Amino acid sequence: MNPTRFERQRLALFAHHGFAGESRWVNDRQGRPSYLIRHGGGPCPTVLIHGGLSEASEWSLLAGKLPGQVIIPDRPGCGLSYPIDYRGVDYRQAAADWLLDLVDGIGAERVDLVGNSMGGFFSMAFATAHPERVRRLVLVGAPAGLDRYIPLILRLWGNPLIGPLMMRLGVTTPRDPEMLRRRIYSTLLVGHAERVPRELLEVDIAAAAVPGTGRTSHTMLRTVTTLRGWRSELMMRDDLARLRVPTLFLWGDADAFAPPSSGQDMAARMADARIEVLPDVGHKPYLDDPDAVAAAIVGFAVDAPATTAPDAPGRRRHPPLLRGHASIGRAVALAAPEPAGHEDARA
Repeated sequence: MNPTRFERQRLALFAHHGFAGESRWVNDRQGRPSYLIRHGGGPCPTVLIHGGLSEASEWSLLAGKLPGQVIIPDRPGCGLSYPIDYRGVDYRQAAADWLLDLVDGIGAERVDLVGNSMGGFFSMAFATAHPERVRRLVLVGAPAGLDRYIPLILRLWGNPLIGPLMMRLGVTTPRDPEMLRRRIYSTLLVGHAERVPRELLEVDIAAAAVPGTGRTSHTMLRTVTTLRGWRSELMMRDDLARLRVPTLFLWGDADAFAPPSSGQDMAARMADARIEVLPDVGHKPYLDDPDAVAAAIVGFAVDAPATTAPDAPGRRRHPPLLRGHASIGRAVALAAPEPAGHEDARA
């Protein structure tokens, strides 16, 4: 997949659903470029962090319904951000560091952070490490790191022996949008797969062909899971219980990763948290019912008083957003060649 063509295809998807986003890049402390789509203005942006085997396009139905400045990055190894091999990486620290560099890079003192699934893990890692930089936290769908249960296909995918075999056999790589709808979306991600636009599925398939995504998918799952489930050393419940940032859990009653009771228990342990259970939706509620998710996020911003940011001495400053298309070529050039079959469905 040509990265420039993919970028145009994805921007058109967002525009079709009412979000006239622009491409931007932010370099991290090592000079690695992260891609983001942004639109709107305001001093405290809303940052949407996508799930594990996905990229920014999963927010395309929701983004245009949110007010103010909205920023939607590709996580490392996803979409057009720099590729990464997670083997040997301190995953939680890497998640917090990436978001810190991103927030610094966009010039924001604080953000409203919205995360789904693995994006929820990244959001929790950042909020617990840097609470002074988060005004409000919204966790949409079961966030990774609260429960040990992980669907079997993802545990197998992350296994060092079984995962590569699955990829070589094409088990993780639907080539047809309707196959992706049946195999992944209907079984794992949403309550109503028929509501997912075909053009979003087409972008998913195109994203899986961007160099480096297959390696990231496998090594990420290998790092965070075992055949028994989520790694115990990456559980977030105890640390999240101490977080004082206003937090909203938006949980689908048909979430395949964890039931709403998981979020209810977690919210009850926190100083300033609430949960809203959304009926008849799955793990990615904004694909089943984007209007309900938008209304809940906007209502939370109105109802929940923002925390006062404490002083954070020694805060790093990074260069402003990179502009133009020069960084696409650099991001792709950073991708090491990967074996055949290391491409994946964007679950």
